[in-house]
Amino acid sequence: MLNIFPRRLGIAIVALITSVFLAGCQNMGGGDVDPRLTSGEDAKFFSKSGLQACAAGALAGALACAVSNSGNKAACMAIAAVAGCGVGAGANYLLDSRRAKYANNEQRIDSFIEDVQSDNKKLQTRIQNINVVLRENQQTLQQLQRQVASRQIDQRKAKQELDRIKANKAYLEKELADINARVDGYQEIIEKERASGVNTRKLQVELAQLSRTRDSMKRELDAAYALSSSIKVEG
Repeated sequence: MLNIFPRRLGIAIVALITSVFLAGCQNMGGGDVDPRLTSGEDAKFFSKSGLQACAAGALAGALACAVSNSGNKAACMAIAAVAGCGVGAGANYLLDSRRAKYANNEQRIDSFIEDVQSDNKKLQTRIQNINVVLRENQQTLQQLQRQVASRQIDQRKAKQELDRIKANKAYLEKELADINARVDGYQEIIEKERASGVNTRKLQVELAQLSRTRDSMKRELDAAYALSSSIKVEG
């Protein structure tokens, strides 16, 4: 058989290569981000950079399926493509993987519920861990605002502080965008399962809770960095 790479496998490989490339690109650029934001398992979990190694490993797994003697290369590919990556690897392939693993609809939905609950706990921990930095950044911005108003400000030092805070802000906003994509991925799974006649009510309830936690993170970021664009210093 000459066509070793089925169409679906080809699409998966392209998607995985793209995700690896994007993850690498998002690590490029300047900015002295506070190391407290980038360290720890929670930081790795909710960032695209944390998915880079996962995607690279999944790509290797998908290629292995292509040249294997597996009787169902498409199913093998689907499972390899999302192994250890969760919804970040793509809702379609995560769904294919679970459908290959669980013939029972209830068991499959329960597995998604466990994923969403786990993500929610990790996000709650993440918010707790970043709050110290957020509060410090907010206090610094308030202090800089007072210094600008009183015209008693060290321009060089103020610019360094602002650059550091803006780097933190950009890093966390990117992370929030990644979390939004994760929530959207779960919603896509729900819609596809619902279209197949599967009862997704319990999963939707859990996703609503994850969405509320995500929204609380956005409120924390908005409050902490509300002054970041209004403070102008010479540099």
